[in-house]
Amino acid sequence: MARLVAFLLLLSPGLLAQSLRDSFVIDQSKPFAYLVFDHIGPRKPAGKGGGSEGLWLRVVNNCRIPLVLRASSAPEGEPGSTLEDEVVPVEPMLQILSDSELAAAEQEDRDRERALKQKPSGYEFEVSGVLHVQPGKDALFSVPLNHVGKFWFMRIKFALDVGRSSVAVGPFTYLDFHDYDIPKKR
Repeated sequence: MARLVAFLLLLSPGLLAQSLRDSFVIDQSKPFAYLVFDHIGPRKPAGKGGGSEGLWLRVVNNCRIPLVLRASSAPEGEPGSTLEDEVVPVEPMLQILSDSELAAAEQEDRDRERALKQKPSGYEFEVSGVLHVQPGKDALFSVPLNHVGKFWFMRIKFALDVGRSSVAVGPFTYLDFHDYDIPKKR
């Protein structure tokens, strides 16, 4: 009997953790929040520097707590929202190269430096609202297509909606979207 009690005591924290995880995530095969490509298409620019061709994405809430994101209304007549995003440079990876590959790598470095001088800025809002994404739901938004590229990617931040100040103080989680996340067949 003592062995059974000891076994159950050892097993119970694992069962509790599994139960909490199962109750937090809705679809166990996916992350608790993620971005999904919707389409590439025309859009009304939401701010200066915003392009007229957009990358349309959905932020998906796959957990049982609402998500909160900094957002502003989409331009009149546009679907979805405009989310605050950041355009982040891709960090080059360490590579071991042969002499024959070195010239191509050096050219790639020069191309990167040139491209990063033209990197667009993300959307930042001085006055913004919030967008709540309820459990099991998604929200459509767009950013200019040039917010992703070979040398940079787009990032949005969000918080779990656990109180009035979540969007202001976090803790924050980040969702990234790269050019390789765009399906080749559209």
